[in-house]
Amino acid sequence: MDFFKRYGSIGPSQQQSPSETIQRLADRVETSTLLEDKRAAVLSLKGLSREYRKETGEAALGALLKVLKENSEDQNLLKAVLETLTNLCARDSPRGGTSNVGAAAGDIAAQFSQTILDDGDDIISTLLELLGDADFYVRYYTVQLLGTLHMHAGEDLQKRVLVSPTGVGRLVDLLSDQRDIIRNEGIQLLIAMTETNADIQKIVAFENAFDRLLGIVDEEGGVRGNIVVQDCLQLLHNLLNYNVSNQNFFRETSGIQRLPNLLITDPSQTAAGRNGTADVESDEIEWTVQHARNMLVVLDVIRMLIQSGNTNTASNQTAMQQCGIIPPLLQLALAYEAPSSVRSQALYAIGDIIRSHEANQNLFQRILITAAPEDETEADAKPIPEPAIVIVIRLAVGKRPQGVAENEYYIVRAAAAYLVQTYVGGNPDAQLALAATLTPPGDADTATEPEQHQSAGSLIVSVLLDWRETGTEDVWRVWYASLLLSTILRDHVECKEQALKITIGDSSKGEEPFPLLNELMSQARQAAQSGASTRISLAMFTLVCVWLVDSPASVATLLDESSNVSFLVEQINGSSGVNVQVQGVAAFLFGLVYQFDVAAETPMTREQLYPILSKRVGTDQLLVRVQRLRDSREFQYAAGLASGTHSNAYGGIPNEVFFDNVFTDLFKKHYEGFRAAVRLGPSEALANPNYAYLQGGMAGYAGSAGSGSAPGTPSLAAAGTISRAASPAAPLAASASAPGAMPASSAQPLEPTVPKSEFDALNARFVEQSEHIEVLKQELEAAKTVLLAEPAADVEQLAQEREQRAQAEAQRDANAAEVASLRSELDQLRQTQTQPPTGDPADVARLGELESQLSALKLQSETDAASWNTQRDELQKKLANAEKQVVKAAAAARNTGKKKEQQQTAAVDALKGEIKVKDDRISLLTAQVDELNEKLKNAGEVDELKSKLAGLEKEQEDLLVYLADQDQQAKEYRAMLRKHGEDIPLSDDDDDEDE
Repeated sequence: MDFFKRYGSIGPSQQQSPSETIQRLADRVETSTLLEDKRAAVLSLKGLSREYRKETGEAALGALLKVLKENSEDQNLLKAVLETLTNLCARDSPRGGTSNVGAAAGDIAAQFSQTILDDGDDIISTLLELLGDADFYVRYYTVQLLGTLHMHAGEDLQKRVLVSPTGVGRLVDLLSDQRDIIRNEGIQLLIAMTETNADIQKIVAFENAFDRLLGIVDEEGGVRGNIVVQDCLQLLHNLLNYNVSNQNFFRETSGIQRLPNLLITDPSQTAAGRNGTADVESDEIEWTVQHARNMLVVLDVIRMLIQSGNTNTASNQTAMQQCGIIPPLLQLALAYEAPSSVRSQALYAIGDIIRSHEANQNLFQRILITAAPEDETEADAKPIPEPAIVIVIRLAVGKRPQGVAENEYYIVRAAAAYLVQTYVGGNPDAQLALAATLTPPGDADTATEPEQHQSAGSLIVSVLLDWRETGTEDVWRVWYASLLLSTILRDHVECKEQALKITIGDSSKGEEPFPLLNELMSQARQAAQSGASTRISLAMFTLVCVWLVDSPASVATLLDESSNVSFLVEQINGSSGVNVQVQGVAAFLFGLVYQFDVAAETPMTREQLYPILSKRVGTDQLLVRVQRLRDSREFQYAAGLASGTHSNAYGGIPNEVFFDNVFTDLFKKHYEGFRAAVRLGPSEALANPNYAYLQGGMAGYAGSAGSGSAPGTPSLAAAGTISRAASPAAPLAASASAPGAMPASSAQPLEPTVPKSEFDALNARFVEQSEHIEVLKQELEAAKTVLLAEPAADVEQLAQEREQRAQAEAQRDANAAEVASLRSELDQLRQTQTQPPTGDPADVARLGELESQLSALKLQSETDAASWNTQRDELQKKLANAEKQVVKAAAAARNTGKKKEQQQTAAVDALKGEIKVKDDRISLLTAQVDELNEKLKNAGEVDELKSKLAGLEKEQEDLLVYLADQDQQAKEYRAMLRKHGEDIPLSDDDDDEDE
């Protein structure tokens, strides 16, 4: 009752509403001078804020913030204010509240939070200072309030924290608080603030957060600890995620060296595996849900540091190899009691560590593992050290352990296959080493032989050949066996040649050796006929596709079994009961056979394959089948996956996965070259200089004549080549004119595939082109006139300049003549006076005068010559430039017209040639049509006789039915007569009826 006495008695006639009470308390908080009164009012508001959040916030929020800034020394008051503010900003409705619930409550809380952040006196700085308060409750409620504000306005709060000089440092100091509750709240707040803000991530990292977090993990028992360990690892993940500088700092501060100990679940395994061996026979460890979650975060951190494409990935891979992280990861991957999600992520992590890193791949190759069998039925088998890659391949294609669901073990298979792909990726020596282990099963009992006794290659081959057993048990065994063999053979000619040497069948027992390649085709045929899973047929077909590319010897081996071609044609032409994906891959495989059938010794040449391709299958139909495969949802899904990823990280079989990344990469690389190759005839393709380019796959497809054709598209109708830009008859013309073409007498009869309508269309096109040529000639003459008229003024000016130059040269010649005359006179005088004049002054004067005149004339002549030479050079330059312009203009006009005329003439000649070929073709076709008409007449007579015969047979059947009815009626009449006493003798039918 002290509360009501202090703020006025409330009787029956003076009862106040909640709003009035809250307003009175808010006024008391703002105006009271005694701390005791303020404390009592704040405590009252705290109690009311749980039920009346909106009213309390609207009336008292400003007063509470003022108290927080002015009375920071009274810890009890601060505690009450902080708790009240937390109640007002909490996202959920306070416990026990009955008003302002639901979405409205969330809006009110967000409004109050924004009001606190928009405070002009920067209340956030005050809260950050309170984080350093020694009082437990003040520090605890301050962290809670900051966390609540971050839920509503995280970006605004982060900006204000960054403005504060010591803001982030005070948050990081929470990690060192000895009180676990405050420390854990601080970890949660840092997790929220570092999720997307790179600046806060950097500051937190440089505040020694890595060492503090790993220290907390060690204190809490490592990865086998509680949820606090998961929070610390999640904060570590946030600091490193998409932050290159933090990743470098983590490596430079020896953070990577501390990761291997986080993977150890048994303390006795700390130093295991450092010398290249690993022992996974430790006692079974119980895995809890929290243990698995913690381990998954650690593995995610490891994989994040070595993501493909980062600049520091190679450095991090080297650091991980040096600290010995691969053996603990292998122990974790082979711990069959561990959850499948953990095992798969460990395998993915190993694959990322050795991906495109030669030193790490070599280290992985040398690791030996002594592993206990996963299956209890094989527990008696004596464990022996085996290479790690063999164990991993066994995980990918081996039997599923008893008690493990197929969808759980699938992610382990996918991760193991990814590890194998990263091991052989960019490592041809590893491919060749694995190809050397490809051996056929020894006998019929191989299927029952323990998998530990088989090599990696032998296991893969046995799984593929025994698909009836393995596929029934787990279809993904066959699928991943195909993927691994494709990985071994991909882009490695020596591996393909090594695989060609493998034969099935023991000759000592009278069995005919059968190449593995043809055996795979046989198994694909049996799978298709028996209605097995579509994935098995696709696995066989895609594997053969990878095998045949760039391997003419493999194509020759496949063609050695003639039934293979028939089977592919049957699959391609199937109209019902054929899977679209299987049909598309079969079409692609047949096209590859035709494309790479270039071996010198082949059972079936391209000339023999071409009629099958063009007639029995049809080039357009083949391309349509492949295009439908390319556009299918299943292929697009597989093509969009990252390399080697066929599952999500934490379980589940993706129903969309039908194709592996090896086949999709090959398909995308060779698709355009494949389309171009199947459109070319055998002789055309071999004569085409671009065919070698097509074999390797090209960017654009040479079958189109558009402007967007890729480089290398055959478009010139030169000798021995074809023109794709020409009409449909161009290939015929090119092949007829090519060197070495078959003579018409030895050629096979042409099928009547060109209708007369096409010939009429060509005639009309020829007439149209002729008219167009005449129009172009007229335009050419007009263009010549315009081009020659434009430089006329320049020509006139040049003529005037040339006349001036001629006058200057005439003047120069006159001066030269005068000089020559004077020089001649001087010489005459010198000849008349053989002795120098000594006595006659007149002669001396005359001689001096003549010499001075001669010198003056020489000087003037040289001056005039130099001046006229300069003018002449300038005029010659102008004349040469003008002549060049005139010649260029005339040449441009002539070239333009000549080019157009040549183009049109070439087009006319081409059309004439086409028409000539069409005439010959039509003559031949006419003869064939006449022959066919004769055959059709005979066929018509046969059909008429057949119809008559069918009519007679039908009439005979009707007569037989009528006769049977008559016999039955006769029986009935005889029976009736016998009943009436008539003596009717028994017939054979009556005897049969009696019997």
